Amino acid sequence: MSEQTEVSFDTALVMALHADAQKELNELPTPAQLKERYPDTSRWDARLQAALHKRRPVLKRVLVAVLTLVILTLGALAVSADFRKAVYTMIQKFFPIEMQLTYQVDGEPLEQLPNGYSDHYVLDGFERDREQEFERAENFLHVYSSKESGKGYTVRCSIIQPGQQSSFDNEHTTYENVKVGDVDATLGTSVGENGDTVYILSWERGGVSNTIMGNISRDEIMKIAENVF
Repeated sequence: MSEQTEVSFDTALVMALHADAQKELNELPTPAQLKERYPDTSRWDARLQAALHKRRPVLKRVLVAVLTLVILTLGALAVSADFRKAVYTMIQKFFPIEMQLTYQVDGEPLEQLPNGYSDHYVLDGFERDREQEFERAENFLHVYSSKESGKGYTVRCSIIQPGQQSSFDNEHTTYENVKVGDVDATLGTSVGENGDTVYILSWERGGVSNTIMGNISRDEIMKIAENVF
């Protein structure tokens, strides 16, 4: 059974950084192992204390610089796609559970999708199922299926709004960073109930969040993505 948690981006960042630090600490030798390897460190201790005494002002400036960078990142970049991608990457790397991220958007989001915004490429042999889809000014879901192969995929696009959620299921899905054109994207790979490989591709462009999901091939899902605009 997967665990589901809802956290803010600030909380997710803190959790990810803590997990990263803990991972590094777990890989270090234990005090007992260090004592066994280096029984006499008295000379090291003296040199270390002298170095810290000389370098304390420098270390303090470095600490201030790091804290300033963190504050600027959280305050100024919290709504940028690059920042969200960094948080996604850390969560995908360190948290093997299902999570939902909720983020806020500074400034004015788009009121509706750009004129003509849609998926402009349909795989051969696939038909659009209009009974299962929806289409609104601010978002749409298109559903496609192939009677011959029994495969299917969906394309969902929506303007990015405050309170929007993104889900990650690290327990059952493996994520990697890819490109859709010149835009960073996240590609998840999992196994469906019938044993088929299922891909879920997500990326952001121009204030629009895009997701394609289906049991089609990796090349096919990437080609569809390149024709969403």
